[in-house]
Amino acid sequence: MEHVSASFNTKPVDLPVIAVTGGKGGTGKTSVAVNLAVAMRGTGHRVLFVDADVDSPTAAIVFGIPQELAERVEIFVPRILDTKCNRCGKCAEACRPHALIQIAGKQPMFFEELCSGCEACKLVCPLQAIGEGKKVIGYVHRGTRGDLSFIGGELKPNEARSAQVVTAAKDAAFAQARTTSYDVMIVDTSPGTHCNVVQALRGADLALAVTEPTPLGAYDLTLILRLMSMLGIPSKVVVNKADLPGAQSQPISEIAHSYGSEIIMQIPVDKSLFESYVAGEPLVATHPDAPAAQSIMKLANAVMHLPLMK
Repeated sequence: MEHVSASFNTKPVDLPVIAVTGGKGGTGKTSVAVNLAVAMRGTGHRVLFVDADVDSPTAAIVFGIPQELAERVEIFVPRILDTKCNRCGKCAEACRPHALIQIAGKQPMFFEELCSGCEACKLVCPLQAIGEGKKVIGYVHRGTRGDLSFIGGELKPNEARSAQVVTAAKDAAFAQARTTSYDVMIVDTSPGTHCNVVQALRGADLALAVTEPTPLGAYDLTLILRLMSMLGIPSKVVVNKADLPGAQSQPISEIAHSYGSEIIMQIPVDKSLFESYVAGEPLVATHPDAPAAQSIMKLANAVMHLPLMK
């Protein structure tokens, strides 16, 4: 497989960027990301946490961080100028998502929910009959808790173009990191291997792929590690719920090895981890002696001793 262009991995900030990701939902990815950030903060590291899972932005709830609106994410939408439009239909021909439909002799019909904001219609219109409208598709929030800073993206309900919100959240994080001193940026991506994940991985030095020791976990781990290979991002594997009854650890290890990765930590099933998630409190802060908390603190220690943190 070919790698993406070098510009994708160009570092916009001079600090380590660690993405916590995974091929499937339900593995505990966000819990691992949040508790890793709190554990690293507990050792004196200044952490900037980015919630790039804009379709399900729950990290701030797990942190217990109050948020404030930082910006609205807007995209272009066309506004047909009736006095200029000659009903030629070129705008509709250029519209790949079919947000504009042309019926002969009539003004183009616009379906806002299908619009991607690409501006192709505006570019091809020979009479400049496409005005520039704006539509809010999401939000970027900020918050702090002690030495831990938080930036999160949130897709507006019923909107489908979430990649732009991820990009806005990452850009806001990079901008803040250029004006404020941090030791590490931790990015919680959405699960899967789609466009949102790719945008969330932009600029990452390391990806921690969170999985579980099940056949489905192994299958999705293959997908996420393949994506890391294509993007040229080094990866380590975190096995959550490692001691599930019937756990199949060997396939996970073999898949990691086949992609030049390794298992960096195994986190046991721990009821207190689920309870802390529901309560909106990081486990490593409230129950540091819990088995899962101990494993996550060991994970933080292992990450802090990686060359990228030097």
